[in-house]
Amino acid sequence: MWTGVFLLSLVAAAPSSRSAVQGPAAAECTSWQACRDQVEAALAAESFDRALDLAWRAVQRGPNDDPTLMFLLARAQALGGRPHDALVMIRRIAEKGVASEALTHPDLARMRELSGWADAELLVARANSGVKATPGEKAPAGSSRAPVNGAAAASPSPSADTSPPSTVARRGSPASPPARSGTASGVASASLKEESLRFSGETFVAAGLAYDAVSRRFVLGDERGRKLRVVGEGLDHAVDLVRAESAGFSDVRALAIDTRRGDLWVASSDDTVGTATLHRIQLISGRPLQALPLGGPSAPVRPVDVAVADNGVVFVLDRRGRILRMRPGRAAAEIAAESGVEPALSLALAAGDTAAYVTHAGGMVRVDLGGRQTTQVSSAAELPLTSVERLRAHREGFIALQRLPDGARRLLRVELNRSGRAVRSATAYDVRVEAGLGAPALTVSGDEVALVTGGLDTAGEAAASSAIGTPAELVVRRFRLR
Repeated sequence: MWTGVFLLSLVAAAPSSRSAVQGPAAAECTSWQACRDQVEAALAAESFDRALDLAWRAVQRGPNDDPTLMFLLARAQALGGRPHDALVMIRRIAEKGVASEALTHPDLARMRELSGWADAELLVARANSGVKATPGEKAPAGSSRAPVNGAAAASPSPSADTSPPSTVARRGSPASPPARSGTASGVASASLKEESLRFSGETFVAAGLAYDAVSRRFVLGDERGRKLRVVGEGLDHAVDLVRAESAGFSDVRALAIDTRRGDLWVASSDDTVGTATLHRIQLISGRPLQALPLGGPSAPVRPVDVAVADNGVVFVLDRRGRILRMRPGRAAAEIAAESGVEPALSLALAAGDTAAYVTHAGGMVRVDLGGRQTTQVSSAAELPLTSVERLRAHREGFIALQRLPDGARRLLRVELNRSGRAVRSATAYDVRVEAGLGAPALTVSGDEVALVTGGLDTAGEAAASSAIGTPAELVVRRFRLR
């Protein structure tokens, strides 16, 4: 599984377009087998967008980490103009020790032209010879795996690994459980084992971070560049997923993934004219599907965070503390509740999606989305929940990134009592983001956390403008919470 804290200094800019976007309907198939069976016909008809839709749905609905479905998706990605994503899929297959036709299959020709193919080619060759991707770790004696291709059988072979998908390929030993030292108030400290990775890409100001477990990619929002970028496993650089020219982004403010429906929701705004938009993007392809207005000059909205409920309702937090709600099938948002705090910093939904938690400089409030009642969350005196810049749900509590008086940030884990109105226990991890690295973006998947910082605080914006397009190194500090 992936584990992670990303630390990155990045800035860019790009033109914008605010025209509403409505993409084609998602591919219709009632089962993963039906989706898989329709992919070949779509590829033969050179309907690559449809093939990509179908292949992604087959992977999403089918057996976990099925190499046959993964290979089919890689073919659709390569032919559909996403060769970098295809490379990620092929690496995953090879790292499982499963043989494939990646070395010669004609559908993957564009993928093999990438600079990252040289390393992946060695992994594929090793897997085809019966040796797993990790040096020195061989496939079980007597195992014979037929090469994976687009016409392979529907069901996974008995030897196929059907364990739940992980996020970043493990390098080095797994993290050991954190050592804790608690106090009578329930506040504890914890140490986490650290691992590091590095990627490269253009500089940009990070505005939102999410993780796609199907394609195993991190999606990064580029505020000033008005686009989304992705970093996939096995790759050493970030690539563009969608830009303002096609999606109509203004300045990107926040994003979140609807994992059940495969949608990526992005909030953008233009503060100079007071407009804001909620964009629905197809996650696997980056295709814009909708652009829904959130506000206008007469009722300006400045989005600061986005959260998606299990039923598909999207919630957007406005800097003025309003919580806007976009219901599925609607064309306009409604005000779900007023948190009563300003400026609001971050938003997270409670288990069951009946309440939302909003952070601000003075602490955290609980907003009942049904009764619209707002309650200040009580915290321990030893660890006040002030200036929490990012808040993400984790089990019965939250993972938080808190800004300290000196401008640095620290990572917290907060568990609430049964009523959700008071902190039952809190853990302060020995993870710091140094001052001057800008506002962070945070995502949590299971017991894994990833963090990307924006690179510059407000005082550094002028210098940032001169760094547009400059290559930068993305330093990844990785941690597992349990």
